[in-house]
Amino acid sequence: MALSFEEFRTALLPADGRAFLGIQLTDAEARQVHDDPASAQSWYSYWLTTPAAQAPPATPYATVPVAPLGDHDLTGIAPSAPGAYAGGMSYPSALPPTDTVPRKKNVGLWVTLSIVGALLLIAIIVVVVAFTTARHWTKVDAPEKPETFHSEEYETGLYLVADDGVSPCVVDQDWTDCIAAMEVQYAGACADVELVPAAVTLCAQHRAEIDRMISEDTDGTVVASLGDFGHLTRTPEIATREVSNDDYEPAVTHEAVCYLGFIGECE
Repeated sequence: MALSFEEFRTALLPADGRAFLGIQLTDAEARQVHDDPASAQSWYSYWLTTPAAQAPPATPYATVPVAPLGDHDLTGIAPSAPGAYAGGMSYPSALPPTDTVPRKKNVGLWVTLSIVGALLLIAIIVVVVAFTTARHWTKVDAPEKPETFHSEEYETGLYLVADDGVSPCVVDQDWTDCIAAMEVQYAGACADVELVPAAVTLCAQHRAEIDRMISEDTDGTVVASLGDFGHLTRTPEIATREVSNDDYEPAVTHEAVCYLGFIGECE
């Protein structure tokens, strides 16, 4: 009758027990199989298919007392030849077949690769989301400096004409000489220039007075009294205007990018 699973595990630890089972393992390998229930179960299932499990021992194993773990008494068990099962079948020298016992190193490697792959996938997703949802905005590095102005005076190109009210003529002066004096005042102030509207009116009045005096001129006529027309003075019209200081400076900006609301340049 074949050994139970627990009897099989117990028989793995002593060298003579392994010889009885027809299993060739070192002490370290046997301990590793014993301590790993899954590995021990795989070996047990495999051992049940061997002739060693089916052949009745010289002394039935079930009648041999099973000592506690680490203290087995397997006397009376007829060991098989090293390296073979009872019946002459060869068996693996250390660990059981790879299709029955998981390889811990390979499992650990695949777990590690799976974790790394998952992390890479998450990183790729985060990067894609970051770029597709990125917010572009204009950041002001230096604000705009508005243009400033100052006031300055300038000549408009027109002229003002003033009348001082003091006649250029004198009483008892020859009438023709007085007309000539009036003409001199008119020519010096009103002729050949553009005048402001008020000066145009004043010069027109003087012109009319001169023309009247010319029409009344006769030999021997003298000035009896002085009128209101005096000396004329011409000055350029001065105006005030606002002139730029040429100090405008545009704002200094650059295009900023914000990823995921907190990476990069975010407002």
